[in-house]
Amino acid sequence: MAKILVVDDSPTIVQLIRLALAEAGHEIRVAENGALGVAAAKEWLPDLIVMDINMPGMNGYEATRLLRRNASTANTPILILSAQDSIAEKLNGFEAGADDYLTKPFEPGELDVRVTAHLNRAQDLLSRTGGDAPPEENGLLIACFSLRGGSGVSTLAVNLSTSLARIWNRPCALLDLALTGGHDSLLLNLPLKRTWADLAAVPLVEFDGDFVEKHLSRHDSGVRVLASPANPEDGEQVKVAHVARVLELLRPRYDYLMVDLPHDFRETTLTVLDAADIILMPFPPDIASVRSAIAALHTFDALGYSSDKVRLVLNWTFPKLGLAQADIERFLKHKIDFIIPYDLQDLVKAVNSGQPLVLGAPTHPLTALLEDYAFRLSPPGAVDAMVDKDNPHYQRVLSRAQARAASAKK
Repeated sequence: MAKILVVDDSPTIVQLIRLALAEAGHEIRVAENGALGVAAAKEWLPDLIVMDINMPGMNGYEATRLLRRNASTANTPILILSAQDSIAEKLNGFEAGADDYLTKPFEPGELDVRVTAHLNRAQDLLSRTGGDAPPEENGLLIACFSLRGGSGVSTLAVNLSTSLARIWNRPCALLDLALTGGHDSLLLNLPLKRTWADLAAVPLVEFDGDFVEKHLSRHDSGVRVLASPANPEDGEQVKVAHVARVLELLRPRYDYLMVDLPHDFRETTLTVLDAADIILMPFPPDIASVRSAIAALHTFDALGYSSDKVRLVLNWTFPKLGLAQADIERFLKHKIDFIIPYDLQDLVKAVNSGQPLVLGAPTHPLTALLEDYAFRLSPPGAVDAMVDKDNPHYQRVLSRAQARAASAKK
């Protein structure tokens, strides 16, 4: 017996579904539209969802996309049951993240067979991935995001992830989700052996933690990198379900998970932003970048993100004549959390050499700033959990923190 959520506004169809599945003795709950269906799925955690398309308010496609973005329902089988029988509608359903598509009117026996097949596959996935084991504690998920290109998203993600790995000597992963032109592997001088595209080519049922690990490249800093595809068209194969599953599998394995995001609100981006503990948003101090930051903050607000989740990073990508920090904060109604000073020459040298500044120039003033910010982003218990307190990277950051504390007391 399984828990099945039926999302449909037709009492007649709901009754037919109940009759079709009655012999198996499944527990069935009903939601009358997409919004109620999403809420019910998150609260009840069904084993399978039967989803209609045309409903008042939120339709089935929108509801399916939202469910695929949520970690608790990302892998729940979704069977679309709709009167829309065109190829285009079916493709829309699969694009939204559905596992199957059955048209109305339907044969009760066929519905029963398909439901049973999906439940069996889901149970097989649980048995392969240890789904009955107690949940593990998740690592810190940091998303680097900006609506405007050239803001320093990749540079920030690469330097902070390598800093976290060196300071704490703990597992740290960097996921490059800029699927149409990501450069994290280039910035770290890593060969493109396996990428997101290789993951997406494999059925989701075969995903487990060890399988995903095989697609990560190891950098000398200790960071493990999941690279963006070399060809932009390959990135189109990466769907919301892939991203949600990778996050679900990697977060218990890594103390720190850094995600480099593209400059848009596509569904894969939203999946990460929803799940993130911290969103870092770098931008230069020019009016166009500030306008993009305002648009992003309005979207975050509409998505219900707390203001504490979003950290603004002012990145001086040009030497002077930028907007004043106080004016920017007044426009954005949000404090700047971190400032990256102008240092184009050394940053460009780091990019061209494939060696992040924090690794190639350990005594550089900007390295100190980036390391200290990585330290500040770490969770409160990180110091107490530190095993190797003689680690020189940790000692370097700690000594600066102690010096600042002593100076503040004077």
